[in-house]
Formats: sequence, structure tokens, C-alpha cells
Amino acid sequence: MRCVPTSAGTCSMEYEVYRHNEASDNDFEYIDSFFKRVLDEDKHLCNAAQKNLNAGVFVNGQLHPRLESAPLFFQNTVRNLLKSHRDEERKESKEIWPARQQSAGDATAEDMAFCSGLACSGEGSGELEW
Repeated sequence: MRCVPTSAGTCSMEYEVYRHNEASDNDFEYIDSFFKRVLDEDKHLCNAAQKNLNAGVFVNGQLHPRLESAPLFFQNTVRNLLKSHRDEERKESKEIWPARQQSAGDATAEDMAFCSGLACSGEGSGELEW
């Protein structure tokens, strides 16, 4: 599945379905209909959530521990990684950007120091945040 932004408030969801060469028509139609039902349910849930987000009344609920174990696992993994990363930043007293290219010049370091002190930085006042 791909979510492709089409505007500031919309996206297009694209799916590719593959069939095993040896799958019978019955087997394929069974799993295909199940997949389509799940996608339809998700679409209605997402549309309702977006409507509530736009109205400013969205409240997220808990995921079902048995039926939604994959999203729960993903959320917990990301949450733990982010917390670990933030703990490391606090320990070092600076933001850590592991994928940022390191420049040899002082000008870039000066620019980074300047930007880090702005209100929209992680340590700033939040004055310039959206």
C-alpha cells in the first residue's frame, strides 16, 4: 500500500495485489474478498477520523491487543526508539542527527548553531511552531 499526498488535506491510497501462480480461483477470491473488506473498513475509519480531526474533536482510542497486534508492535517499536533517541539527546545536551551530512566548513556549523537557537527548535520556546 502506498499513501500518496494529492493536496494539503488529501491523499490517494494505492494498492497492488499479487497472486501466486498456483493459487486456485477459490483461494484467491477468498483472500481477495477478505483483503477488500479490511480495506473498506479501514477507509471508513480513516475518513471518520479525518472528519473528527478537521472538526477538532478527534480522540484516539486503544487498538485491540489481539486483532491489531501488528500496528501495536510497530507503534511500540517506534515509541521505544524515539524515547531512546531523546534520552541520548538529553544526556548529550544536544540534538542528534545521525543521517545529517557533516560539512568540513565552519559556516555550516555556525548556521546550525544559529538555527538551533531559534524558537522553533526542539529546545526553543515554540513561538514559531505551526
